[in-house]
Amino acid sequence: MVMKTTYSPRGFPILLCLFLSLTSFDLPDEARFISRKVENIVIRDANGNSLHLYDNLRGKPLVLSPVYTRCPMACSLISSGLKNSIEKLGTLGKDFSMLTFSFDSTDTAEDLKGFEKRWKMDGVNWKTVTASGEGIAALLKSIDYDVDYDEQSKEYAHPNVVIVVTPSGRISRYIYGVEPKPDDLKLAIMEAQVEKTSFNNFFKTLYVRCFSFNPATKSYHVDWRFILQTTSGLMIITIVGIILIRSLYANREEEGAMV
Repeated sequence: MVMKTTYSPRGFPILLCLFLSLTSFDLPDEARFISRKVENIVIRDANGNSLHLYDNLRGKPLVLSPVYTRCPMACSLISSGLKNSIEKLGTLGKDFSMLTFSFDSTDTAEDLKGFEKRWKMDGVNWKTVTASGEGIAALLKSIDYDVDYDEQSKEYAHPNVVIVVTPSGRISRYIYGVEPKPDDLKLAIMEAQVEKTSFNNFFKTLYVRCFSFNPATKSYHVDWRFILQTTSGLMIITIVGIILIRSLYANREEEGAMV
């Protein structure tokens, strides 16, 4: 008996996504690009306005998500995952801004607006933008983001990654996957916030330092070595301080008794 195999048309986007995910593209070279400046290109938003990329920093970290609006699956998964993560954080607009960047220069204002509407972006703290072909190439080069265009399918293969940018426009962290862990996103944003040391962010800097980013797992982990070393150091400082205070107090009592 010969069994006839049938295929569901609904499975095509999944198969296409898997095919494209196996297409050759390079992941960002983090060792070379962390702390590099992101190219401040001219972008255009869903309202047809032109502005510079850095106009979206506004003194806060920026989470940059490269996508293209016609993407059949991966980009939607990334946007959906990001939405879930930032909703759990609840600090969009307060601690950071989001920018979904389409690397397809043929995207129109209507395409961008439709993508914003689909994912309920507010168009202020989280917006979708694109740029000219030259601008797109310059930005992707500055963040070492590789895309592979397939002529037959007319689709792009690309890494599933978001880039956290510091308030001064430097790359702080790459976060991989279609749904970044809220804790990883939170720590990456905090790490970007404290690029400049000040009294106001001393405790935030100390908190972030208690975690280290593991390149192998692409995630943050508790840095127990730092915590133990810091705790031991603070204990020694406290003990020495107590001894000095008691010694000074005892000397003053002796001087008072001799008068």
